[in-house]
Amino acid sequence: MSHISIDIGNTLSKVGIFNEGILLNNASFKNEDLQGIKAYFLANQAEHIILSSVAKSSIELINCLKDLAPIIELSHETSLPFSNNYQTPQTLGMDRVAGIAGAIHFYPETNCLVIDAGTCITYDFVSKEGIYQGGSISPGLYMRLKAMHEFTGKLPLLNYQEIEDWIGKDTQTSMLTGVIWGMVNEINGFIARYGEAFGDLKVIFTGGDAPKFVKHLKNNVFAEPNLLLFGLNKILKINV
Repeated sequence: MSHISIDIGNTLSKVGIFNEGILLNNASFKNEDLQGIKAYFLANQAEHIILSSVAKSSIELINCLKDLAPIIELSHETSLPFSNNYQTPQTLGMDRVAGIAGAIHFYPETNCLVIDAGTCITYDFVSKEGIYQGGSISPGLYMRLKAMHEFTGKLPLLNYQEIEDWIGKDTQTSMLTGVIWGMVNEINGFIARYGEAFGDLKVIFTGGDAPKFVKHLKNNVFAEPNLLLFGLNKILKINV
């Protein structure tokens, strides 16, 4: 029998089917698409399910999953494959917890910096001793674009588009270069600072906006779009 990991984000739910630690297949659904999620689970029988959510969990979805297999809802009380040095573990986002567990899955006994570029950008560091030390949170790509529009009188609301030049030639390209290259410099800065502080470092990049930035990074990074699903599966295995 397989294990199923489900990561409920702010807009999308990602689901992965694992067998013996191998990701067999995965899919994404809009959070409100309960019928689609239910159909996916009915087509893929599971021995156990683990669920992580940064949004308000759907009682209807959870009740549906409970009818299909035993379910673990990830929380600060769940046993983890690392020691948590965060001062307020009850406020630590479960997406960040899953990302750290995913880093340990791919790179055990390694200093790892996990960068998740989604609605927000999160930076999380786990030492080679398996101790989570903390990290940082900053606004993500679309949050920055939206903020410039909403908190000014004349700046337009823009969608992302590829910009190679780092100097804007009009208002639109000035906004895009400010956001895109500002994020690139921020990410590179954090990577450099962690490298200076901890020496050998593996950088793991994930999140929906990661592909937009990975080519601009100075350091070699491991890009894994399903990092959180692997992390959830690792956490599930030590809890069943």
